[in-house]
Amino acid sequence: MYNLSKLLIFLLLFSAFQVRSQQRVCDVEIPPSTFVIDDAHGTIHPGDVVCIKGSSKDFLLIRNVHGTAQMPIQFINIDGAVVINTDNYYGIKIAHSSFIKVSGTGTDSIQYGFQVQRVAGGTGLAVGDLSTDVEIENMEIANTPIAGVYAKTDPTCNDFSSTRDKFTMYNFKFHDCYVHDVADEGLYIGSSKYSGQHLTGDCDTLVYPHVLIGTRVYNNIIENTGWDGIQVSSAEQDCKVYNNIVRNDSYAGHNGQMSGIIIGGGSRADVYNNKIYDGKGDGIDLFGLGSMRVFNNLIVRAGRAYMPNDPVAFKHGIYLGKAVTATGEDNKIYNNTIVSPKSFGITYANDEANMGYLINNAVINPGYTDAGESAFYNINVDESQVELSNNYSSSNLEDVKFLDADTDNYDLKPTSPLIDNGKDLTTSEGLVFDIEGRVRPFHNYTDMGAYECQDPTISVEEVTAENAIVYPNPANSMVYVAANTENPVLKLTIVALNGAVVAKGVHAASINVSNLPDGVYRMVATFKHGEKSFPLVIVHE
Repeated sequence: MYNLSKLLIFLLLFSAFQVRSQQRVCDVEIPPSTFVIDDAHGTIHPGDVVCIKGSSKDFLLIRNVHGTAQMPIQFINIDGAVVINTDNYYGIKIAHSSFIKVSGTGTDSIQYGFQVQRVAGGTGLAVGDLSTDVEIENMEIANTPIAGVYAKTDPTCNDFSSTRDKFTMYNFKFHDCYVHDVADEGLYIGSSKYSGQHLTGDCDTLVYPHVLIGTRVYNNIIENTGWDGIQVSSAEQDCKVYNNIVRNDSYAGHNGQMSGIIIGGGSRADVYNNKIYDGKGDGIDLFGLGSMRVFNNLIVRAGRAYMPNDPVAFKHGIYLGKAVTATGEDNKIYNNTIVSPKSFGITYANDEANMGYLINNAVINPGYTDAGESAFYNINVDESQVELSNNYSSSNLEDVKFLDADTDNYDLKPTSPLIDNGKDLTTSEGLVFDIEGRVRPFHNYTDMGAYECQDPTISVEEVTAENAIVYPNPANSMVYVAANTENPVLKLTIVALNGAVVAKGVHAASINVSNLPDGVYRMVATFKHGEKSFPLVIVHE
């Protein structure tokens, strides 16, 4: 077992290794004068790093570029940011490409190495023309008259190649980006016409647009959008929207286009650890197929600025409705904190789903007081179709004992009534972390709402390894736990979100996670004295 000095040396060496491993060698270098990167002749090879010189461009088009799943092609800025300020109808476009990554991490001093500062005629980033397996990171998009991001390929009368029977968009990932001051949707991912799109003109026919599988939207900041902040539709399988911050969505007040996050028709998604502030729309809208899991979200003042003098212009913290609902699927709304929504806290209005579970939520100060108790949990289906359990309601913010609601800090004081009054969902649902990624439960029982109180004044009898360190986290191969030598690690176990044990360590203080899929897990460390759980993120780049 490591002593402290050995552990510090190891961490320093590990950090140095990471820095060296992040240094890139350019296989292809794109000069400032080049606006179109077209690899129709195959001069860019799988695994290549394409370096785009820092420059000002009218637009950037990446077309006909194909990596592989094992060897994607990476586009990265070098020597400054790639800046686009254009009268064109897009800023950056990715067309007819697959297995590529566009990363604005090429200059250490610049957070967003690709910057779309203005687009006069259209969208900031377009990912279409049958593109699939595309990842975008560290990009800024601003001042567009329509969506900040379009990621889909629509069928037309002249081209039916993107219909559902012919094409699927896999593994679109958009993360660590900043999208702001957009007149329409911040992000428009997948078609909102899952149940059918009628093409007019020469063909006059009904088609079904393609679906998405493996969509990831995370760690983004979305601010000042005229319509929805984040919209994801037709994401049939394996969709996750998490760790995003959305502020001031739906400022245009366009009915039907008003939410912080909307999961549209044809989708199944996990929506968690998001923070949504001061939009005119609903905080989160859900219209998917079912199997929705919505947990650990903070939603503050949803809809309060929308028609404030009209009490029946309803806006909700979370609204779950129906578009196309698959048979026999459940919806789960857990551990959300909803503060001062204009009308209702949570409205459940899908009578086609098998069951709805509303558990461990906290709704504070909803505005539609004429609804009485229904202002907190507004159930518009037969009571047999919904289970409500361990939810908290109050009209007074002071009752909750938030750490500092005046500064929008909704963590919990140790005297909060939300502490230890939640239902344990660690085994049944794998809810082993809170909105800040901290272990849940921290004390003897689960807290209600998005935050799990970690105040040091609370006695935590079962945690006897306070000095334990987990590294690396996120991880992709080996994970190690180091504690003090008087309380060594005896065993490591990794548990999936569904509660299943997916890995057991062969050696006491290390465990191999290279065969586990990307995702969030709970790692349980058994020490000589006690046991402790850690949230663990696995990401294979």
